[in-house]
Amino acid sequence: MLVGDHSFSLERMFRGVRRFYLSYSGLGRDAKLLILSSSISSVTFGFLDVTYAPYLSIIGQPGELIGTLMLVSSLSSAILMIPFGILADRYGRKPFLLVSAVLSALSFSMYFFVTDILLFAIAELIKGLSWAMSWGTSGPFLSEKTSEKRRSYAFGLSSAGFAIGAVIGYVMGAIPDFLTGLYGMDYPQSIRAVYLVTAIAAFVSLFPLIPVKEVRKPLTASKWLNITSWRVVSWVALTQGLIGLGAGFMVPWFSYYFTLKFSVNLAEIGILFAVSQLGMAIAFLVIPKIAEKIGNVRTIVYLQASSILVLLLISVSPSFAVASIMYLIRVISMNMVGPAFSSFFMGLLRDEERASGYSLVSSTWNIGNALPRPVAGYIMDNVFLDMTLYICASLYIVSTVIFYSIFRKSENESLSRETYRRT
Repeated sequence: MLVGDHSFSLERMFRGVRRFYLSYSGLGRDAKLLILSSSISSVTFGFLDVTYAPYLSIIGQPGELIGTLMLVSSLSSAILMIPFGILADRYGRKPFLLVSAVLSALSFSMYFFVTDILLFAIAELIKGLSWAMSWGTSGPFLSEKTSEKRRSYAFGLSSAGFAIGAVIGYVMGAIPDFLTGLYGMDYPQSIRAVYLVTAIAAFVSLFPLIPVKEVRKPLTASKWLNITSWRVVSWVALTQGLIGLGAGFMVPWFSYYFTLKFSVNLAEIGILFAVSQLGMAIAFLVIPKIAEKIGNVRTIVYLQASSILVLLLISVSPSFAVASIMYLIRVISMNMVGPAFSSFFMGLLRDEERASGYSLVSSTWNIGNALPRPVAGYIMDNVFLDMTLYICASLYIVSTVIFYSIFRKSENESLSRETYRRT
């Protein structure tokens, strides 16, 4: 009896693993190439995330100026994302992704070569252009390359690949400490040396895009902003704008926050961020199955609510070790909803309006995310270190409540698609 039960459980386990593998292996070549390119480029995001604010602080820049520099890239990308998304819907998405990779490599090269703040601001502007071209087009392009049945798995694998690439970037955050200790390099100089490596990674991300095929659609004389599902786009833009606003107060400042609150170095922060991305990579692969069982909306709301709770617990953590555990739970639960959200939102839009709609929502998030950064830096330096964390949590709560109130009855995607498009 025990042997029979054991064999049955193993058989079920292997069937489950096979179904899980087939869910992802069924993606087409172009979808896999897009995911590969995104994964390579994410190395740059990982290293920048862990080093950017501490690096500028080390070379003597105050929190307000650091936040202002962040504002340059975020605001430029937010403003240009909408026109780039509209142009991508009309003229094709691949050219924008190719140019984006080149601009990203250029901006990271400038981080290596320049220290003048004005030139650093120009590098931020170039990075903002790169983000504007990629963020509004990559999601719709991937959606175009997958069937509706496979869409959530495609976004899940893309997010997992991005997380794994970011892990490499976060681990690279320990390289400056290594170079300084082993070779006696100046610490800021050692950080700039790794920025050159990230520039190479950004350029390499260009090559998987080259063989991707795109069928150009004939141009029409229709209006430029090709969106008909305005009710969907408006409500999603509002909720994502609030999330972006809250994130702007805290998320890009976590490395800065941890250095001030717990006096830790970049290597420790880099390891924490790397572990969080590994956890996210696994979570991204699992989230489509969860969304299939309880629905995209419930998945998004439940995970965001849990992340808000642990975010608040970070402020009362007695040590970096405890704060790290809270941070890991917060990052994984908040960010693993990404594939579910992307699949849900893309499913409510027509193919010809996806880049425009996605760009509009992403732009709203980025504007919200950009505006509070100089204020957040000032608050951390001069008012109360944890205040930005409380502001972030409050805005997350408002966004989650609104999202659930509007979309809680739209779990039936085919029904919701028609319902929301009518108005």
